[in-house]
Amino acid sequence: MSLERITCAGVCIVISTVVVAGQQASDSSAPVPGTTVTERTYVAKDIKSWRLVQTRTDANGLESVVETLEGPNMDGRMAPIQETVTERRRSSATATQTARDVFGFAGDGRRALLETTESQQDVQPNGDRSTVRTTWIPDVNGRAGLASQQIERSRSTSPEGRETTTTSLVPHYNDALREIERTEYAERRTSPAVVRYDSTHQLRDINGRWQPTETRAGEVRDINPSERVEEETIQRADLNGKLTVSERIVTRRSVANGREETVIETYAPNGDGRFRGNDLALSERVRRTTSTAADGGRSVIEEVEGRSLVSPGEPLRVVRRTEATTRPVGTNSLVTDRRVFERDANGRLQLVATETEQHPKN
Repeated sequence: MSLERITCAGVCIVISTVVVAGQQASDSSAPVPGTTVTERTYVAKDIKSWRLVQTRTDANGLESVVETLEGPNMDGRMAPIQETVTERRRSSATATQTARDVFGFAGDGRRALLETTESQQDVQPNGDRSTVRTTWIPDVNGRAGLASQQIERSRSTSPEGRETTTTSLVPHYNDALREIERTEYAERRTSPAVVRYDSTHQLRDINGRWQPTETRAGEVRDINPSERVEEETIQRADLNGKLTVSERIVTRRSVANGREETVIETYAPNGDGRFRGNDLALSERVRRTTSTAADGGRSVIEEVEGRSLVSPGEPLRVVRRTEATTRPVGTNSLVTDRRVFERDANGRLQLVATETEQHPKN
């Protein structure tokens, strides 16, 4: 069992983004299996454009993904900046091994290894799983040195419950690994319509003692088959190390007549600019409406409401609006056009970015 989490996607300030998946530059109708090219240009002239080329292959049980990030060089031509090579292979019925190498490029175009990560995941028939990720970073002489290790273990505690523990370790004395960070997460179904979850994040202090830095407690309720509400309370450690409520997030989602409505409200101390003690005030609201069409098209309108930095006591007002329309092109492609509006110094919503994305149908 896993929770369906509702999150608000960030908005990139870009004027155009073109994603061409399974297409050649010379002929947009000629497919290149497993290849995706993303090109992004920013409104601000001092922010350089970039291009990401992703190539995916799968042969003889080995899945390989090569991602190359490119940017303009001194001559203004696109040149590689960073390359990531990921290879994944199933080594047994329950185990999967993954190797990930990150390379950088010098000014003369030479490629150099920046980081290597190897991981092994084991998934048992009962759903219990463990993942170990180990990362090495080369020194100035090119010798790989152990940098960190992350261990994640998840197990079922009941037919409707699961616990996950994630630990982070770094080299200590004599290069022995020492645990410095730990996150414990648990979820359980308390009724047919309610799932509750809790998580605790801890760091080891200079005396070697574990100190909680953040806790999250949440509840997901299915009001009916087409309506869901999630409430999450976040506590973070203050300057004295005491956990205090820092945020409360309420997410409501409903689906009706081909339209999905999502409202995310964030409450925070002094969210309205007033001292409220332990009380929370509404500081931000996100409204997102998604409409789908029979031909695969889709329309998404998102408005972000916030408070004025100058007069936080005033009511919430729309500070950003995003309009996105997806339409089919041909038989295998979709095109999404986005427009982003933000308030200017005079309080008027102004178009600040447009974005175009072309991608294959799933």
